[in-house]
Amino acid sequence: MPPTDFSSMEPERNGWHPLIASLPDPPRKRPNYHIHILLFLMTMATTVVAGMVWEGLHPIEQISEFHRGLPYAITLLTILFFHEMGHYLTARYYGMDVTLPYFLPAPPPLMIGTFGAFIRMRSPARNRRALLYVGAAGPIAGFCVTLPAIIYAYTTASIVPVTQSLGSLSLAEPLLLQLIGRAILGPIQEGYAIHLSSVGLAAWFGIFVTVLNLLPMGQLDGGHILYAILGPYARYVSWAVVCLLFALGFFFPGWFLWAILGWLTSRRPQVVLDPYTPLDRRSFMVAGIALAIFVLCFMPIPISIGEIAGS
Repeated sequence: MPPTDFSSMEPERNGWHPLIASLPDPPRKRPNYHIHILLFLMTMATTVVAGMVWEGLHPIEQISEFHRGLPYAITLLTILFFHEMGHYLTARYYGMDVTLPYFLPAPPPLMIGTFGAFIRMRSPARNRRALLYVGAAGPIAGFCVTLPAIIYAYTTASIVPVTQSLGSLSLAEPLLLQLIGRAILGPIQEGYAIHLSSVGLAAWFGIFVTVLNLLPMGQLDGGHILYAILGPYARYVSWAVVCLLFALGFFFPGWFLWAILGWLTSRRPQVVLDPYTPLDRRSFMVAGIALAIFVLCFMPIPISIGEIAGS
């Protein structure tokens, strides 16, 4: 019996062939709302604590000032929520079985207050187009929330002299922040730096999370987009990114962890029910938007120890 010629079939509205579209949607398990709500409340608590620390407060001795940690917590959790819901709603649109977001609290001394959030995909994407849209929807949705937060943070920022402080942290400015900072604040004189509020810090971490998810390797969002475009050849790009992260790890040790994560997840093959449906022009436009966000937000050395802006 000759093999089926999938290329002769017309794709349906959602981008898969009639043969694949005829398959029944996978049964969905009833979500355990208690776990999702509990994890969200715990993450809210840890991010409020982190926000208080960024404001220079002691979370225990000055617990009555907890409201000062809310701007940081609300900003960061809103970014994470929109990111994950972008994945969730797109996956549901394409008939995939996915869970609601799981938020991960991170108690002190981790300065961000959370390990992020994730959804579980219990069924594979029907085709490469669906995989690309699901992978790109999260970072794009999160970026749409991060951008106005960054703009607000720069409109309320202050310019302070740079002082030397041993062991202090300095956050890098990706190209996006340099462009926004120059547009709003103008050129910064040598010896001065921009001091952001806790909302700006939360937006910065939101940018960093977006960059991590868009790394084109393994099972990350960027890895899904890459596979949707290159198919099996995506593995070679993934290995190259892993090697690059190992090299960058000598300048920012955190990249070592992500290189290992990329190596481990790259060994797991991508699963798509229909790998034959071609991508359309809109798919490449979405991939281009995700690439532009990655380029604008990428930071080779996100966090360094040394100079800090004094108040």
